[in-house]
Amino acid sequence: MSTIKVSTDTCMHCGQAGFVEIPEDEYEKGVTAYNEGALMQNAFPNLTPDQCEQIISGTHPKCWVEMFAPHGSQHE
Repeated sequence: MSTIKVSTDTCMHCGQAGFVEIPEDEYEKGVTAYNEGALMQNAFPNLTPDQCEQIISGTHPKCWVEMFAPHGSQHE
Protein backbone atom coordinates (compact mmCIF):
# COMPACT_ATOMS: atom_id res chain seq x y z
CA MET A 1 0.00 0.00 0.00
CA SER A 2 1.34 3.41 -0.96
CA THR A 3 1.46 6.31 1.50
CA ILE A 4 1.62 10.10 1.30
CA LYS A 5 4.12 11.89 3.55
CA VAL A 6 2.41 14.97 4.98
CA SER A 7 4.95 17.54 6.19
CA THR A 8 4.09 19.06 9.55
CA ASP A 9 4.96 22.40 11.11
CA THR A 10 8.02 22.88 13.27
CA CYS A 11 7.56 21.37 16.73
CA MET A 12 7.35 24.05 19.42
CA HIS A 13 9.26 21.81 21.83
CA CYS A 14 12.25 20.48 19.88
CA GLY A 15 12.29 22.90 16.94
CA GLN A 16 12.28 20.15 14.31
CA ALA A 17 9.83 19.68 11.45
CA GLY A 18 8.32 16.27 10.87
CA PHE A 19 5.88 14.29 8.81
CA VAL A 20 2.97 11.89 9.14
CA GLU A 21 2.39 9.10 6.63
CA ILE A 22 -1.19 8.63 5.46
CA PRO A 23 -2.34 5.77 3.23
CA GLU A 24 -2.81 7.15 -0.27
CA ASP A 25 -6.37 5.84 -0.56
CA GLU A 26 -7.39 7.79 2.59
CA TYR A 27 -5.51 11.00 1.84
CA GLU A 28 -7.75 12.71 -0.76
CA LYS A 29 -10.98 11.84 1.03
CA GLY A 30 -9.56 13.07 4.34
CA VAL A 31 -8.17 16.32 2.94
CA THR A 32 -11.49 17.07 1.27
CA ALA A 33 -13.43 16.39 4.47
CA TYR A 34 -11.01 18.48 6.57
CA ASN A 35 -11.13 21.39 4.11
CA GLU A 36 -14.93 21.26 4.26
CA GLY A 37 -14.81 21.70 8.04
CA ALA A 38 -14.58 18.18 9.46
CA LEU A 39 -12.51 17.75 12.60
CA MET A 40 -9.13 16.13 11.98
CA GLN A 41 -10.10 12.94 13.84
CA ASN A 42 -13.26 12.65 11.74
CA ALA A 43 -11.57 13.47 8.44
CA PHE A 44 -8.85 10.87 9.12
CA PRO A 45 -10.49 8.28 11.40
CA ASN A 46 -7.66 5.77 10.99
CA LEU A 47 -4.96 8.11 12.29
CA THR A 48 -3.99 7.97 15.94
CA PRO A 49 -4.64 10.97 18.19
CA ASP A 50 -0.85 11.53 18.21
CA GLN A 51 -0.76 11.70 14.40
CA CYS A 52 -3.71 14.10 14.30
CA GLU A 53 -2.05 16.37 16.86
CA GLN A 54 1.20 16.37 14.91
CA ILE A 55 -0.63 17.41 11.74
CA ILE A 56 -2.51 20.16 13.60
CA SER A 57 0.27 21.62 15.75
CA GLY A 58 3.53 20.06 14.56
CA THR A 59 4.17 18.64 18.03
CA HIS A 60 5.81 15.20 17.91
CA PRO A 61 4.26 12.52 20.15
CA LYS A 62 7.43 12.21 22.28
CA CYS A 63 7.63 15.98 22.66
CA TRP A 64 3.97 16.14 23.73
CA VAL A 65 4.69 13.66 26.52
CA GLU A 66 7.80 15.59 27.58
CA MET A 67 5.83 18.83 27.73
CA PHE A 68 2.62 17.62 29.37
CA ALA A 69 3.38 14.48 31.38
CA PRO A 70 2.42 15.00 35.02
CA HIS A 71 5.35 16.00 37.22
CA GLY A 72 6.91 12.90 38.73
CA SER A 73 5.39 10.54 36.16
CA GLN A 74 7.24 7.63 34.59
CA HIS A 75 7.65 9.67 31.37
CA GLU A 76 10.24 12.00 32.87
